[in-house]
Amino acid sequence: MDSRIWKLILSCLGLCLSACQLIDPRGFIVSYESADQRFEQSLSWNNQHPHSALMSSLENYEIFAVSDIHVGGTTNLDLFLEQALLNQPKAVFMAGDLTTGHAEDYQRLYAALPPQDSLSIFPLPGNHDLYFGGWKQYRPLFGSSVYCFSIKTPEASDLYICLDNAGGTLGAKQLEWLKQVLLFERSQYRYCVLVNHNNWIRLRRMAATNPYVEELEVLLDLCLKHQVDVVISGHDHERHTAVFGNTRFITLDALSDTHPTPSYLVLSLSPDSISYSYRNL
Repeated sequence: MDSRIWKLILSCLGLCLSACQLIDPRGFIVSYESADQRFEQSLSWNNQHPHSALMSSLENYEIFAVSDIHVGGTTNLDLFLEQALLNQPKAVFMAGDLTTGHAEDYQRLYAALPPQDSLSIFPLPGNHDLYFGGWKQYRPLFGSSVYCFSIKTPEASDLYICLDNAGGTLGAKQLEWLKQVLLFERSQYRYCVLVNHNNWIRLRRMAATNPYVEELEVLLDLCLKHQVDVVISGHDHERHTAVFGNTRFITLDALSDTHPTPSYLVLSLSPDSISYSYRNL
């Protein structure tokens, strides 16, 4: 065979191997663990480590949210955490794609996070966090990908529900759990906020983890029926909002070091209303 053809073949193989360090072809198509498996493991962890309510001495409080950090690098994450530590929101949500899925990037992420008693951080996985068998890295560090907790003020309590749709679907078991939480617990709270990675409302076509239409119809109906106030998501890398019925759907910018306009969400809750803003780094 002509030596030039061999060089071309070797070059293509090199490019493929290099690309596979960034994108996991197997994980891009389907996650290594099913949504039901991650849900069952998360609930088992929750039973042993139940979330306690967070307390706010004031009726007005803020929460922060970021998404698509994609560690590797931690420059933007470090800047965000500096601002969060300075402002002390009641909770900080990290709505998925925290890493590339590689074990070393999980370790970089975890090393960058401040102690939990200095900042209440609530992580969730995204599709990239499941690449390269990443769930096996996520679980020992963060325990659960599905959970709920409340923030109590002197006069009211607000419900926060964190969901795992990192593989593109909640799965049957998690969806049933969500239905039960909304049916039996939602009425006990003033506001209800859902957080997950993959955005439900899409303004453009995307290649990865598009939601199932039938599941999306059920989720939108649940939001209407149970008066969910806000759904926070990432994945898209570009901020946008939409309103459907009583629910505002907020999609976050990416916080990754390579994103040209990184920002984070500030959600402000008061007795009369919920407002939001994007704060650029």
